[in-house]
Amino acid sequence: MVDNVLAVLSHTADGVYALDQAQRIVYWNGAAERMLGYRAEEALGRACHDLLAGAPRPGCLACVTHCPVLAAASRREIVPTYNLLSRTKTGDVIMLNITVIVPESGTTSWTTLHLFRDATHQLRYEIYVEHLLCAAARLPKPSAPLAPLLALEAPALAAPLSGREKEVLYLLVQGKGARAIADVLCISYATVRNHLQTILRKLGVHSQREVVRMAVERHLV
Repeated sequence: MVDNVLAVLSHTADGVYALDQAQRIVYWNGAAERMLGYRAEEALGRACHDLLAGAPRPGCLACVTHCPVLAAASRREIVPTYNLLSRTKTGDVIMLNITVIVPESGTTSWTTLHLFRDATHQLRYEIYVEHLLCAAARLPKPSAPLAPLLALEAPALAAPLSGREKEVLYLLVQGKGARAIADVLCISYATVRNHLQTILRKLGVHSQREVVRMAVERHLV
């Protein structure tokens, strides 16, 4: 007869399986079937390390016959939540985040209860970061120390650009003339000319070509 607690967990969104003393699966809920693709009749009676086949990966436990998780559980120790790199029935890689519950001795027909959820998004993020770090490691090192380069940085603006001035500058960098900018922003041509003169003064340059060059170099837009 299925324990009452297992009957409750049959309706949870987490995958749930229970093990006996021989590490055989004695309970498998609907969420576990949806996540991993195995029906209950396919999972029951199989060893957990055979079905889940956890692969080694930094930050993940490997699935082995003499499982350290189950060994800790047998000593009535609290088992921290852990990640397991597994595969679905169709062979898709999936990372499971697993919580283990150990019942009081002799109170249930199972020895450990495992609740798991899909943590593959975390795996994708980790792999993405790994690729970035590998790419960064292949970049050539700077040929000059940073201090002299920092000394060459352009001086700060005489005054910050207003929101409208930034809009005008952005359109100017896009190659639009004063009249086209006026049409896009629905303001007069004279107002655009005034904004351009103010931008020239704030940037300390004397032509719109210099304005565009400085805006690009200093990432002002």
